[in-house]
Amino acid sequence: MKRAVLETVGGRIQKEVREAVDRSGLDDSRGRVKRWQNPHVGSRSGYVAVRADSVETAAGYKDRQRLNAGALTNYLTAGHKVREPSGRAKRYQPRARMTRVKGYDFYAKAQAEAEKIAVQEAEDFLRRLTVTELTS
Repeated sequence: MKRAVLETVGGRIQKEVREAVDRSGLDDSRGRVKRWQNPHVGSRSGYVAVRADSVETAAGYKDRQRLNAGALTNYLTAGHKVREPSGRAKRYQPRARMTRVKGYDFYAKAQAEAEKIAVQEAEDFLRRLTVTELTS
């Protein structure tokens, strides 16, 4: 029963995280970042978490490296530094005029709603548990 409740909570929190990605302003027109977010129940059914799956994906611009989807999600959530020019070309002026890219914080925005969902599901679980005990 506990695992079923955790899976239900995970599904509802997954929906909330995906909505938070939409609300954050992230340009996810293909829906990749939203598709990566999936619920994971702990091995002993002690918790449920919504996190990015470990999908390998192409990242970067010209040198196209392979990165884990979780790493990309962390960069998008927390922000990241902008790479400085190598210094080889003396007249090169970088297009980027910032030192750090601002993060979208979609996990933090979904956390408050996730706590409400967990409390609602726990109360519902206790209500069902007391009804089954009274009927038996």
